[in-house]
Amino acid sequence: MSARILVRTPLDIAFARDSTGLLLAAMAALLAYLAAFGGFVLVLLGDDIRDWNVSLSNSLTLQLPAETSSARLEMTLALLHQTPGMAAARILEPAETARLLEPWLGPAAVTETLPVPRLVDILIEPGTTVDIADLRQKLASIVPGMQLDDHGASLGAHRRAALGLAILVAVGLAVVAVLAVALTMALTNLCLAVHRATVELLHLLGADDVAIAGPVQMTALRDGLVGGAIGVGAALFTLFATARLLPLDASPTLADWRLWGVALAVVAVIGCTAMSAARLSVLRRLYGMP
Repeated sequence: MSARILVRTPLDIAFARDSTGLLLAAMAALLAYLAAFGGFVLVLLGDDIRDWNVSLSNSLTLQLPAETSSARLEMTLALLHQTPGMAAARILEPAETARLLEPWLGPAAVTETLPVPRLVDILIEPGTTVDIADLRQKLASIVPGMQLDDHGASLGAHRRAALGLAILVAVGLAVVAVLAVALTMALTNLCLAVHRATVELLHLLGADDVAIAGPVQMTALRDGLVGGAIGVGAALFTLFATARLLPLDASPTLADWRLWGVALAVVAVIGCTAMSAARLSVLRRLYGMP
């Protein structure tokens, strides 16, 4: 197949280049752009889900009123350390809390004038189950007004949102694939209409249908690969240019082989889809000729 792409045969010369090739390349570039960008988002979304699983599934956050005494803080830590399933519990320093609140409250110095609660970072041993309701009750008896946040519940919401986004992207990719086939067949039919006299003459002279379809499908493959490469390149540029604007925590890097794998796969699929759709369209048209 590679030789047929690079070498022009007499049948190739019979089909002069026309504007349908440019239209096919442009269509391939647009569809490749959408497909590649969707694939990149799926890769980064998978990274986000893994990070959420690691950081949230085995952690709790305890908020204590700002006026909590040192004695009550020590009693709280002692209770946490004695609770089965607890791997670690650490009270965050005021400076650490200030850095966490800075995106919402402004510079860290502002938090010094506010009654900022004391935060306790709690890690649960993997594979263990902690009775959150019982732990809340015990903590409330030591520090009234405390708040224990179970990130497992919020992790479920994140997973559902991520799954919904992944399904949406997957549906979009399926639509792109259907459009690629439909538009390629439409452009191939247009190309056959332009070269109708040539096709009919070759058919009457006894040329094999597969041989007649060869130049058209190889041209579609070349145009699909060129357009796909252009679209994927534009998608990569857009991804890195707008990485900070995406609602994802993971950041793309040029060293990520998965992004390049998606890029190559999209170019190959777009090119092969264009070739297959063109071949099918030509053979169907030739089959209807006398």
